[in-house]
Amino acid sequence: MKKVKIIKNVFWMVLFVLSLTACSTFFDKDNTPAPSPLVDFITEAHVHSLWYTSTSAGSTGESLRLTPAISGNSIFTASSNGVVAANDLATGKSLWKINTGGDISGGVSAADGQVYVGTRDGDLFALDQTNGKILWKTHSSSEILAAPAATDSIVLAKSIDGCITAFSTIDGHLLWKSQQTEPSLILRGSSAPQLTRSSAVVGFENGDLLKFGLRHGDIQWQKSIAEPQGIFAVQRMIDMDANPVIHGNRVYAATYQGRIAALDLSSGNEIWSHDMSSYTGMATDGSKVYVSDAESHISTFNAANGTLLWQQNKLYARVITGPALIHGYLVVGDAEGYLHWMNTQNGRFVARVRVNKSGMAASPIVNNDILYVYTKDGHLAAYTVQ
Repeated sequence: MKKVKIIKNVFWMVLFVLSLTACSTFFDKDNTPAPSPLVDFITEAHVHSLWYTSTSAGSTGESLRLTPAISGNSIFTASSNGVVAANDLATGKSLWKINTGGDISGGVSAADGQVYVGTRDGDLFALDQTNGKILWKTHSSSEILAAPAATDSIVLAKSIDGCITAFSTIDGHLLWKSQQTEPSLILRGSSAPQLTRSSAVVGFENGDLLKFGLRHGDIQWQKSIAEPQGIFAVQRMIDMDANPVIHGNRVYAATYQGRIAALDLSSGNEIWSHDMSSYTGMATDGSKVYVSDAESHISTFNAANGTLLWQQNKLYARVITGPALIHGYLVVGDAEGYLHWMNTQNGRFVARVRVNKSGMAASPIVNNDILYVYTKDGHLAAYTVQ
């Protein structure tokens, strides 16, 4: 297992570059495409900055999607240097900061008065939402790159070796675990478990999507979203790094170098699918499914039957985040720190703002008609739109 982990850590940057290029050999010079220039458009939406503040050090140069979490009146962020911070949702004022002492590698989750983060060493921390006090610490099987998922009694941690582990939220003791066989070469990223009622939907780097019973970890169904293609290991990567999205009785899942598919949540039966490569994220409003792909194109599908409705291709190679929905607009961030706002009906640009130069890896999140953005250098910003 240690050998697998070393391979993943050494090759993740190479694999990321390859995912954006058509290089035929490892020894070619860097042919990573230049980001598309910003296009002119008529501003139709007015974006207002509510506040902007520094919370911590962010991902400190690593390609980590350290997505924040919101609970009550607070937003929680994490940095790869081990710092977890809480800020007031309305004002951005710092409420507390604490250094866990671990190298945080996954995003944050918050539920029932507690905050959860995972580390490079496979540790899972539970902190008190009110003051940041570490309540307990437990250990998973290997590095945790995905945000944990928690109810009032169970917290799930998905580790890079394909293990999903359930711990008690009371004291972190082990409840159950399930192991999937993962390929040795993967992108350095991981989709987070998604909770629904008494079950969890989890995507793995082998291209499979599974639904587990939360109480005992029983597998309710398992569906292969994509099958490996090609001779070389790089060609056969079908990581599920974009978080599955649950809406009603459907779940949408996408893989790198594979497909996007809509499944029946109860049975796992496929409703529709398309060939697609995505590792960043998706969003849905119930009628449409919006997907950021590996080339930084945005595709929008009819949620009912999978018909392609529109594409926005003018962000090519800008390394965009997954999308967020707010007030009838679609928003993505990019590696240069811009937020791009689009009309959900046709993909037309309606606004653009720059948060800062460090850029974004984590997708924006929306709460009570406010968009929150966490930058790579640890800044947190809040916006409204009219």
